[in-house]
Amino acid sequence: MMTVASPGVSLCHFDQESPGKLAAQLSDALKVTVHRVSALPDGNDPCIVVMNKQDHREMAAIEQIRLKQPGRCLMLLMPRLSVPALRWALSHSVTQAYSYPLSALEATELKLQLNEHYHCPSVMQRHTHDKLRQVLDLIEHTFDRPLTLNQLATEVGISHSRLSHLFRKELGIKFSHYLICRRLEAAPALLHEEGLTVAAIAYRLSFSTPSHFCRAFKAHFGLTPSEYKQGAKSGQYSNSYRRYLECRQPQNLRHGIALASLA
Repeated sequence: MMTVASPGVSLCHFDQESPGKLAAQLSDALKVTVHRVSALPDGNDPCIVVMNKQDHREMAAIEQIRLKQPGRCLMLLMPRLSVPALRWALSHSVTQAYSYPLSALEATELKLQLNEHYHCPSVMQRHTHDKLRQVLDLIEHTFDRPLTLNQLATEVGISHSRLSHLFRKELGIKFSHYLICRRLEAAPALLHEEGLTVAAIAYRLSFSTPSHFCRAFKAHFGLTPSEYKQGAKSGQYSNSYRRYLECRQPQNLRHGIALASLA
């Protein structure tokens, strides 16, 4: 069977230490050659620049690469993605910018972009990743509003059965449990606020009734909202809430899916 050679890519860095781990991360899809930015040779292969301090000196060096090699595909790995940084990258015709270190998902996206023949059967398809990430992002910004699985599935363009399957398979928790736990995560801070009753908090977090909120709080935290409000220490978390907390830690999410607020 005929094999397709991996495309070449230049990996440039400012650090004294060569980014060996990153080169290894990309090596299953790309033929990586590592250079110091100051010693980057001319070429037609894509160039990935790993920024370190993301300061004026590094930006000036990247601007010089663009001036000397205007037609070269240039990608940046930035330790701090921000709107001003992305605008600056866009103004210098940077093809793509990623956060650094690369998550598993971002590494896959980069490899797919640079190698059209790349296939990674051990990683969920990028399209599915994006759908689940979109749903997690929607929940993060609207968890205190009435939400349903069907509503979110329709909004991101995926079937409700597929979305339900993704929550169980990729996060290890049902959608309904995840949503309730996200609401409960916000509850303790509200219980400390002056003048807010338990009932008001229940409705603010879109629980159907105050009794539903109290039951969920007790089930997952081991004490009632009133007991917590009076200063009692939280009991043992439920298995579902512990699993939810694991999902909230990006390094523990399968395949590197990270919530927007934690990324």
